[in-house]
Amino acid sequence: MTVRPRRGAICLALAFGLLVHGAAVAQTPASGPSAYDGDWQGSLHAGGRDLRLELHVRTDAGETKAVLDSLDQGATIPASAVKIEDGELGILFLAVGGELKAKLSPDGAALAGTWTQGVILPLTLTRKTAAAK
Repeated sequence: MTVRPRRGAICLALAFGLLVHGAAVAQTPASGPSAYDGDWQGSLHAGGRDLRLELHVRTDAGETKAVLDSLDQGATIPASAVKIEDGELGILFLAVGGELKAKLSPDGAALAGTWTQGVILPLTLTRKTAAAK
């Protein structure tokens, strides 16, 4: 005797699978260079003080550019090079001998990584919302 699953049970299982897959896809940020586009803010803890930073990343015609504002130092530093490889954003700021390496959080709301400028320091930047701008 062969037992066959009922057609209704199969349809229900397929619908549930599509619903779960759709929810997972909806929560995943865009991939590629444009996933990093936006304005980011955070603080670098160095030398016993906090330096407020804003990072601005834009991708246009396949080229990603970045500018770092050190708010407490009144400095604007254009990136010398931007690279995205294996899910990691790497930005060189040769004018100050600095490098940012960070990975995008699964929800696309934060960049967590390091700032290197003689020493390696942890740095987390959060995406600025329209209200924070």
